[in-house]
Amino acid sequence: MPQYPINTPRLNQTLDELGHLGESPDGMDRVAYSPEDIAGRDYTIKLMQQAGLETRIDTAGNIIGRRAGSDDTLPAIAIGSHTDTVPKGGKYDGALGVMASIEVVRTLIEQGHQTRHPIEVISFTNEEGTRFHRWLVGSRSMAGLLEQEDLDAVDDDGYGLGPCLADIGGDISRITEAVRAPGELAAYLELHIEQGPYLYRSGTQIGVVTGITGRAVFEVEIEGKANHAGTTPMAVRRDALVSAAKLVLAIQKMTAEQEICRVSTVGSIKAVPNAVNVIPGRASIGLEFRDTDMGALAAAEQELRRITDQTAVNDGVDIEVNRHRFTSSVPVAPDMQALVAEAAENCGMTWESVASGAGHDAQAIASIAPMAMLFVPSVDGISHSPEEYSTPEDCGNGAQVLLELLLLADGRF
Repeated sequence: MPQYPINTPRLNQTLDELGHLGESPDGMDRVAYSPEDIAGRDYTIKLMQQAGLETRIDTAGNIIGRRAGSDDTLPAIAIGSHTDTVPKGGKYDGALGVMASIEVVRTLIEQGHQTRHPIEVISFTNEEGTRFHRWLVGSRSMAGLLEQEDLDAVDDDGYGLGPCLADIGGDISRITEAVRAPGELAAYLELHIEQGPYLYRSGTQIGVVTGITGRAVFEVEIEGKANHAGTTPMAVRRDALVSAAKLVLAIQKMTAEQEICRVSTVGSIKAVPNAVNVIPGRASIGLEFRDTDMGALAAAEQELRRITDQTAVNDGVDIEVNRHRFTSSVPVAPDMQALVAEAAENCGMTWESVASGAGHDAQAIASIAPMAMLFVPSVDGISHSPEEYSTPEDCGNGAQVLLELLLLADGRF
């Protein structure tokens, strides 16, 4: 059983208090750099300081709370996640990892235990990437993975990333100072809700993450012929929206029936001129594929291009496939998976191996430090929704295993 029991009621109180910041009848709106996000950041900093952490904000806007180790020549072990949300999101995605990390440190301090390694609790900025369509901004900054297009990003109103970083204490002109060199962190450990149904369905308490999904994003543009909806015979129409609809179904079939990759989603569709009495002359769809096997993502792209070529011939339309981004999958090293499993067993909890179908800050930090992730169940597998919920008991279980994982890592790194 655990040597240092987590204060589960206190942990869930902080989750509830953070969950009131940005709360609305339609869900959580704590989008990165918004006033609600800043309020959540201020609350997080206050909790870190109350826990006895020395806090700072790096030039990328990441909040870092540090507790000294008994041997400060050792690299720090980092724990954390993020507190920003998607629009109309939930209270647990990211927030649990940050609140639990603070609770871990509070528990250790109250129990009088000092780790050998320094501990850094990190709340990464703009994990979700909603506003600027650039995700993992804080963690990719720390890992040295930012690209020029990240720095040049503007939101839908033409507002730049630089002023937003300044609003939260960052500095885009000095953002490279946020980069941490390989070896500067001994490990990064992240607790997260599963955001999927597997743990909830199986009744397993802890998920040992085996890898984080890769992601391939595309936009497909279809050029047909706009014409009068009442006078153009069906047989001679070149309806771009009809072609788009066929592609939506074909993309669904690629994964649901052919199982070319794990999941596919068409998440956006546009028609021009978007008038009920005009045959759409142009249409576009935005889609993504996800899988931990990058070969499966390559196969999905190949099949996408095949079906678009065939649709163009069959429907007499022009179709262009634009690849926007391939995000590589990130495996979790077997020894780090074993450490999470050992931590769960030490806490007397059941565990199973699961892959992450969502992206996380851990996938960026993995390029500079060994990383591990653990999941707790999401009720009904719901996330990015107002209905997102993990029980207080599950949240406490995750924090307890995170504490034990930290202690194991402290003894072995």
